[in-house]
Amino acid sequence: MDNFLKISILLLAIIQVLFLNAAHAQLLNTLKSKIDIFDVSNTTSQKTTISSAGPDVTKAKNLVWLTGASYCFDLSKWSCPYCKKAKGLGYEYAANFSNPKTNTFGIITVNKAKKEIVVTIRGTFNVANVLEDLVLTQVSLGSGSGAKKSSEKKKKLKNKIKSALSGGSSSDIKVHKGFLTATKSLYPQIVKVLGALLKKNKGYSVILSGHSLGAAIASIALYMLQQKINLPSNFPTPTSYAYFGYGEPRVGNKAYADYFNSQKKVQITRIVNKADPICHLATALQGYVHHGTEHWIKPITGEKSCSKKVYEDSTCSNSLGPLYNPLDHLQYWDVAYLSCGLKDPIQLLSQFVVPLSTG
Repeated sequence: MDNFLKISILLLAIIQVLFLNAAHAQLLNTLKSKIDIFDVSNTTSQKTTISSAGPDVTKAKNLVWLTGASYCFDLSKWSCPYCKKAKGLGYEYAANFSNPKTNTFGIITVNKAKKEIVVTIRGTFNVANVLEDLVLTQVSLGSGSGAKKSSEKKKKLKNKIKSALSGGSSSDIKVHKGFLTATKSLYPQIVKVLGALLKKNKGYSVILSGHSLGAAIASIALYMLQQKINLPSNFPTPTSYAYFGYGEPRVGNKAYADYFNSQKKVQITRIVNKADPICHLATALQGYVHHGTEHWIKPITGEKSCSKKVYEDSTCSNSLGPLYNPLDHLQYWDVAYLSCGLKDPIQLLSQFVVPLSTG
């Protein structure tokens, strides 16, 4: 059994590095085309005004424990190492939700002292998730099943988008197709559990958070909740919404970024660790750009909250391209995202054997 465990751990490490290196290779291939994806002519470095609140670094260092816990097992016991850290800060386990077809997963915790409900989505964990990540087509957030609205709601949304845009060339909000599919796989469960908790805990705020793919799902879920997409008529309104993303890939187009960047009362915190390559996918050349203000954990020492005057600050993590390091995606501050899984490699490896078709 000992030899099997060692082989399992080695296999897992090889798989993880292979897929992260594939993401790294995509960046290198883009650069080989002799088009600088960080050039001023591209969306990332264009001037804008990021009016959303944040980054709240102190809060981010607390919520990062929940993102670590989302990768652990038997979470209802709330006894994993990261669970204990979160519990010490007042966050108690309330529920989990998952979709076996897409192997997406998340947890909901409640902090009664802070009057917060936190929805935390697990990140890329297996082959199905990685393949989902690679579907780079952009789709409109207002199209497809799971996003049906009345004509009146469409008009309100169109007006809101127009007022939100700060010089964008398109008012059509679009996001990564794979991320939207992943979000829809969990959204009905999020709405059901979150709605019940809000009815039970009146006057609470809601935070959407996640790492990697989980951060992308959290972002789109926040948009859908704000826009009341597929919400029951009696869904309670929280006191506020907030977003904390760790190692988030680019999720949508400039109109999507403008939507969030214009919200002065919404906390948007986006953390990038050192030379994490996932934060630079999908590329600007494919029409993607980040939303919110980056807080960069520098490669050697120190941290930096980046400029609010451009979509993406070229003096922060973008300055390292293409010298990215896939290993920087696996740890944010003191949270090592594979640590729980490596203690139970048999259960972890079972996550790789899942249906690859989402139906």
